[in-house]
Amino acid sequence: MIHPVLNRILMLDHVADERCREHNRRSTSAAAIAGTLFAFALLEYHLLVEHSVPWDLIVVIYAMGAVKIALMLWYRFKN
Repeated sequence: MIHPVLNRILMLDHVADERCREHNRRSTSAAAIAGTLFAFALLEYHLLVEHSVPWDLIVVIYAMGAVKIALMLWYRFKN
C-alpha cells in the first residue's frame, strides 16, 4: 500500500509531465513559425536586393506551410 503523500507526489509528477509536453508543443510550433518568417524575410532580401529568385527558399517555405496545414487537418479529423 502506498502512503497518501506519495500518491500526491506521483500525481504532481503526472501534471508536471503534461505541462512540460504542452510547453514543448507550443515552443516547437512557435519555432516553426519563426523559421518560416525568417525564410520569407530572406527570400524578400534576395528578391529586392540581389534581384535573384532563390528557388530553394521558396520550396522550403511552401514545404513548411504544407506540413503545418496537413498536420492541422490530420489532428482536426483524428481528434
